[in-house]
Amino acid sequence: MTNNFNILVEKLNSFKAKYYTYQLLRGLIVSLFFILTVYTAVSITEYFVYLSPLVRKTVFFGFLIFSILLLIQFLFIPLLKILNIISAMDLKSVTRIIQQHFSGIDDKLLNIIELHYLQTGQYSNELVLASIDQKIDQLKIFDFNEAVQFKNIRYVFVYLIVSILISTGIFVANKDVFLESTNRLVHFNTTFLKPAPFNFIIENTSLQVKKGDSFTVKVKVEGDEIPEIVYINIEGNNYLMKSVAAGNFEYELVSVINPVRFYFTDLKFGSEQFSLQLLPKPGITQFKTTVYPPAYTGMQNQVIDNLGDLQVPDGTRVEWSFNGIDIDSVFIVMQDSSRLNARKEGDTFVVNSTFYKSAGYNVFIQNSITQPELALSYAIEVVPDLFPEIEVTEVKDSLQLTRFFFKGTVSDDYGFSNLKFHFNIENSDSAISIPIVPLLTDQEFYFSFDFNDLEKKEGTVSYYFSVTDNDVVNNYKTTTSDNFTFQFPNRDEILKNDKEQFDALEANLEKSRKLSQEIQKDLNNLQMKNMDSNLSEWEKSQMVSDIISKQNKLEQLYNQIKQDNENLNNYLNSFNNQSAEIQEKQKQIEELLEEVFTDELKKLMEEFNKLADEFNSQKMNQLTEDMNLTFEDLEKQLERNLEMLKKMKVEQKLQDIIDQVNQIAKEEEGLEKQVEESKNFEQLQEEVTKHQEETKDLQKNLEDALKLNEELKKPMNFDEFKEEFKDVNNSFEESKNELNKKNRKKSGESIKNSKEKLQNLA
Repeated sequence: MTNNFNILVEKLNSFKAKYYTYQLLRGLIVSLFFILTVYTAVSITEYFVYLSPLVRKTVFFGFLIFSILLLIQFLFIPLLKILNIISAMDLKSVTRIIQQHFSGIDDKLLNIIELHYLQTGQYSNELVLASIDQKIDQLKIFDFNEAVQFKNIRYVFVYLIVSILISTGIFVANKDVFLESTNRLVHFNTTFLKPAPFNFIIENTSLQVKKGDSFTVKVKVEGDEIPEIVYINIEGNNYLMKSVAAGNFEYELVSVINPVRFYFTDLKFGSEQFSLQLLPKPGITQFKTTVYPPAYTGMQNQVIDNLGDLQVPDGTRVEWSFNGIDIDSVFIVMQDSSRLNARKEGDTFVVNSTFYKSAGYNVFIQNSITQPELALSYAIEVVPDLFPEIEVTEVKDSLQLTRFFFKGTVSDDYGFSNLKFHFNIENSDSAISIPIVPLLTDQEFYFSFDFNDLEKKEGTVSYYFSVTDNDVVNNYKTTTSDNFTFQFPNRDEILKNDKEQFDALEANLEKSRKLSQEIQKDLNNLQMKNMDSNLSEWEKSQMVSDIISKQNKLEQLYNQIKQDNENLNNYLNSFNNQSAEIQEKQKQIEELLEEVFTDELKKLMEEFNKLADEFNSQKMNQLTEDMNLTFEDLEKQLERNLEMLKKMKVEQKLQDIIDQVNQIAKEEEGLEKQVEESKNFEQLQEEVTKHQEETKDLQKNLEDALKLNEELKKPMNFDEFKEEFKDVNNSFEESKNELNKKNRKKSGESIKNSKEKLQNLA
């Protein structure tokens, strides 16, 4: 390739750039001219004609597409070619354009290009290059840039200036030609009416109606010329409106079920288009109520269709599920004005709440257009969980007076969490759990308790039962039974009661012995008079009846003695620990008392009773002899029993004195240790004084035992221990004196001395 050819190519490229620049400038002027001209024409037409929405829509998009295509063709394509974004003209195309402007060039320029691209072996390369250089030399006289004449654009530019001046003149004369027309063209969907000599003013504040409801359209006409007749055009049909006053017209749309588009007209001029919007009327088609009772009630969940009046337990969670048409939201307003908003799950509106008291509620529905409206109204009755009930009956053990048996019944709505037996000693409450079936609403229970099992066996014990239900919602509720009390007798009361009951027992034994003697005497008297022939049978029967009456009285007295003896033994065994030896003697005496009225005696008494109805002298004599002998044995048996009771009582008293002396000695041993540590000598002195008084009481009890011993036919041999008690009393006095002096060492020695003397006494 030669330098001449390279220079030629540069000239051609320079021409090509100038050519595209010319095309770009010319295209810009042409595009602006056509766009402005068409825009002005369309604006003038719209301003005066008031095109319909469809035509305006067509014109708007047509003008938009025309402008875009125009700019692409005359502006964007040349620009892209200049920037080499799209392919520009090749050298051959450039030569053809140049040939059109320079006739002297002919085909020389084209031949140079073709020789350059010639690819054949027919000619040598040097020959081709020489031919190219020759032809280039012939073209050096031509300036290719002269083929592009920018002055030619001035003719097009003149048209653009003219159009601008015309448009500017129109804008200056009436700018609304462009502003209003442009506004109407841009809002092509809106109906713009040509101004009439009057205005249609719609008086309805809202153009909305619920589906199926009626709607009255009201319009007022104002202006210089008011028409006498006005029509409402609905979907292309004119309907005469009712004149209600000068310039006021109405028209009723009945049962609107579809949206309505309308406008007003007097057949010459029309109003703008109006649209009556159809509001979807919300409605509930069905609903489901799910009841979730508290778990502790044991009740199953319940699903109820289309029923809102409910009766539920306290603490129940209720869930409503509503389905309907044209509903956007659902909410419930409770009786206390609280509001529960429903959540939407698919096509269902769900709302729930937990109820602790009865309440009415209203269900409201609405959609995005309508206001809330009442759909349903119901009430929920909450059944409160009642307090549990308990009834208890107690029975005292006839043998162990400290033991009680209880039978109780408990009841509740749904069940129980616990049942307890409470006992209170000196304001300290303790409880024992009693097994119970949690979900059995009515049940019995049995329980026994021995107060001897308590560590502290003195004073008053109050006790009761409590039952607690399973009401988790109200933090459980407890009901207590009636309150009972148990009194531990003190030592003085035990001794007093022992003496009173034993004296009564002794008196009854003596009374029964004397009554037995009277019966024997009456039997002998009856036997003697039975031989008296002057005595009538009736009189003899009366004597028999008197004897029978005394026999019955003796039997009752005997039963009373057995019962009193048993009660006394049970009392002492319950509150005053008896030795095994004493308890064995108690059992022996009870067995002897059982044997007092033998089977033989009972049989004789039954046969004797028959004589009161059918008197038989011979039989009476035989029975009298037999009964006389039996009652002699009865009298002796009663004397033996009385003797054994007294002897046992003496032994009980002695054993009790020994136990008490040992107890005091043990407490003195405790005082001995306290003297070494305690500084409260006054309290220790009070304890010693208490022991001294108790010892004196024991001495009196010993004297009573000695007196009872002397009443025995064969008294037991034991000492009065007067000297021993005197020594113990002196030792107590010495201890009090030393404690009063606050002499720790001597006080301890004196207390120790008292302890040893008490142990020796026991």
